[in-house]
Amino acid sequence: MTEVARTQGSSAEIERGEVAEVAALGNVLKELFTRLGISQSQYAYRVHLDKSAVSRYLTGRRIAPQDFIDRLVQEVEDHLGTPLQLEARQALRARRLEALRVCDPDEFRLEGLRDELARSRRDTERAHRNIEALNALLDRKEAEARDVADDLTRLRLDWGAERTALAGAREDLLRQVERLREDLRDAEHLREEADRHGAELRATVLRLEEDLSRRVSGAGELSLDEFMHRQRSLWDEEDAAEAAKQLTEAAWSRSLDDVAALLHWLDGTAAVTFAGDVARLRPLADVLGFAPAVARKERTAVRRSWTSALAARVTERNAAIVYEGLRNTDGERVLVEAVRGMRNDTAVVALIVSALKGSSAPAPLRVLSRTLTEDRGVDRYGLRVTAGLAQAGRYDVAARVVTAAVKVSFVDFDHCLSRLDHVQVGVLFDLVTWLDDTEVMTSFTKMVMLVDDPRLLDRLVTTMADQGRLSLLDLSVPDALRDCVADWRRSRRQ
Repeated sequence: MTEVARTQGSSAEIERGEVAEVAALGNVLKELFTRLGISQSQYAYRVHLDKSAVSRYLTGRRIAPQDFIDRLVQEVEDHLGTPLQLEARQALRARRLEALRVCDPDEFRLEGLRDELARSRRDTERAHRNIEALNALLDRKEAEARDVADDLTRLRLDWGAERTALAGAREDLLRQVERLREDLRDAEHLREEADRHGAELRATVLRLEEDLSRRVSGAGELSLDEFMHRQRSLWDEEDAAEAAKQLTEAAWSRSLDDVAALLHWLDGTAAVTFAGDVARLRPLADVLGFAPAVARKERTAVRRSWTSALAARVTERNAAIVYEGLRNTDGERVLVEAVRGMRNDTAVVALIVSALKGSSAPAPLRVLSRTLTEDRGVDRYGLRVTAGLAQAGRYDVAARVVTAAVKVSFVDFDHCLSRLDHVQVGVLFDLVTWLDDTEVMTSFTKMVMLVDDPRLLDRLVTTMADQGRLSLLDLSVPDALRDCVADWRRSRRQ
């Protein structure tokens, strides 16, 4: 390789694996990755990266960012249950710095300055601790000197020999105190030097970061029109792989305005894939800011791709941010996609409650309610989720789900109800009664009548009677419901 190529380290050369230092870094990362025992696709999904990016880092075709390396080390340590040895971490760091030195001298210099700044901060902290220790020791020695002086005064007249010894001890202590004062002055000087050096380093790092940011966003980056022209050329040359790779990189690297313009410009499968890449790879705030562009792209496939990719990132921690950020567009759709991928009812409840946190009057949530009562085979009628929502204080949402549940056919209702524990059954019956909705109460009671357990029906009717709602049941049809309520009243002599 020519000296120019080694100095500049162009993207194309790195992609062909022609930089030995980058390849060496990739080999170390690949060896570390194999300890996880998972595929690159699975890992890419776990860390919200494109599979091609993970592949390039592990095969040494591109320098892995420090964040990627730190996350990989963390994943391996969590998997093995033990931290990596310090030597291994240092060797990994050295490999990356060597690759940067060859391919990007400016970035290499910046990394070096950052390391030096970190060391300067540690030196400053050590200087602070040393000064505190010296001050404490100086106070103690001065106190000892005062004590000896007091003892010397008391014994001066009567204890000549001991007076001489104490005087010597006092002189020795005074000399120690003076040395400590000198050490303290030296430590304070070192601290001032460390503070000055740290300030200079911080200024240099900020200046270099600003220069590099201008280089990345300036002339080195293609304008949007140039990028589109390059895409057309790649499509004309039928180089679909390179076109897709560049679009994926554009999805996370270009400005949000450029990304929105690209989505509007793209068509077909390219638009679908691009929308999903934006949702997977960009910061969450950018993804939410991208929502209006997705909404303007009326193709269902584009919207579905973006929604599905974003739903995979929804957690209990960020659910409220996502739902509120998309409340006027696709908030419920994303929440529904996230719920569809879950099989643990407790987790479903926690996610929904977190998403609606601070919302006392959520939207109708019709799609979510239908999903919980029709699309999830693990809890066909959403009974366990309904009880969980009510127990969590979200009676408004639980009411929407149970209202949707009574519109589903009665197949397997007895099986679903039997999977509830005693407390959950009580919560569910209280909720149905609390609704004050004749249609829902009547339909739900008919469903319970089909369950081969008369105790459940008795408990439901008793709950309605205790809350003064029994009169809300529609007893006109069928006769069986009217007879059932009549039998219950006779048994209670009402």
